[in-house]
Amino acid sequence: MHPETWLALEHLQRCALEALAVQKRASKASRSWALNRAIGEVVAVQKMVGTIPQTERALVEEIAKSWQSILVSESAEVGSISIYEPVKNPYVAGDPVVGPGFKGREDTIRELKQLWCGTTKPPSVVLYGHRRMGKTSILRNINSHLGSEVRLAYVNLLILGGAERGLSDLFLAIADEIRASLPELPQADMDEFDRHPELAFKQYLDLVQSALGKSRLIIALDEFEKLEEWMNAGRIPGNLLDTFRGYIQKDQNIAFAFAGLHKLEEMTEDYFNPLFASVRPIRVSFLSKDAAFQVLANPALEDYPLDFSREALECIWQLTGGQPYLVQLVGHYLVSRFNRLTFEQGKQLEPVFSLEDVEAVIADPEFYSQGRYYFAGIWGQAGQGAEGQKELLKFIAAFPNGIPMEGIAARFGPNSENTASALRELERHDVLQEKDGQWQFTVELMRRWVKEFR
Repeated sequence: MHPETWLALEHLQRCALEALAVQKRASKASRSWALNRAIGEVVAVQKMVGTIPQTERALVEEIAKSWQSILVSESAEVGSISIYEPVKNPYVAGDPVVGPGFKGREDTIRELKQLWCGTTKPPSVVLYGHRRMGKTSILRNINSHLGSEVRLAYVNLLILGGAERGLSDLFLAIADEIRASLPELPQADMDEFDRHPELAFKQYLDLVQSALGKSRLIIALDEFEKLEEWMNAGRIPGNLLDTFRGYIQKDQNIAFAFAGLHKLEEMTEDYFNPLFASVRPIRVSFLSKDAAFQVLANPALEDYPLDFSREALECIWQLTGGQPYLVQLVGHYLVSRFNRLTFEQGKQLEPVFSLEDVEAVIADPEFYSQGRYYFAGIWGQAGQGAEGQKELLKFIAAFPNGIPMEGIAARFGPNSENTASALRELERHDVLQEKDGQWQFTVELMRRWVKEFR
């Protein structure tokens, strides 16, 4: 079969997939956009049919005409979409995504479910990954997938501030969340936790053990690096993780889930050594391409009236690399821009985001200002650990297509141990990657931010 024929068949295959989406989706808007995309694939085949060899042309034309007839008939039922009021923005820029809008982490959810639901002795885990990767969203959503035999007590350590009262603050916060997941438990005695926090918490866990029966409890501690910060400040004892390990070994139906930027082995101090053998690491990284497209094109909003061209989706993928926060941020700004231009400036816009729309959004300085929590967070972490990370980032940011190791060595010296260590750390933290012999940013928007603002 000739290459032109294969290309036509690829268009027809995508047409079939979009037609299937028309049948499966409940939202009228989603069905309408899928139908439009299917029609677009047929039109593409009709435009190229003259390039197909004569021996195969008639068959391709017949298939395209059949699809055209089916889609025209379907369009009468689906109808068109009109937008008369500002579109509700389904993309969450900043806060954890909780509920139906949580998409793209099915593999991680499935792994945790298998670990915790498939055994009476659930293992403890550490969810680690760079900033704004969605670790908190995973912990906030996993509960709905665990069933009645597994309870989850979620504690975000940021809410404790500086943990001024030390272990009392920490253990009381955990006890309160445990009680929220096991309402039959009594309320923790604040006075006892103030006087003897470790003893009071141990006794409370004994009550928890009795209340659990055959069920399991997962104690999820988000932003777990705060523990190291409090240990260094002398707010909580340095042997706290020995205590946690004791709980894990004693109460085998109780496990911990830590979430933060690092694997335990990467922590700068030795506080976490006792847990190395007891905790399973689970990396949370970028969304896959399909997952990123799913987040954008199928948000959890009934009759969502906007859609994306294929070129727009590809552009967002190239810019974000699947970084979850940035995918949501671009989507959020696209909807906000559509509403502003349509309802404040009175412009008539197609309800399909184009490549030009994406380029307009990321050219707006306000976009980078809103995204500063991500960009500045990455930049701030590059100032920790191995020396020279920021200098490397500023240098590589000048090369959109990356630069080979020889170019880096020419700038920083051929035998620089600092440079090698900095590259390894930036690669481990998903900031840089080596691809086809070129060192480059994993996220193009991060490269642009460094080049423009640093």
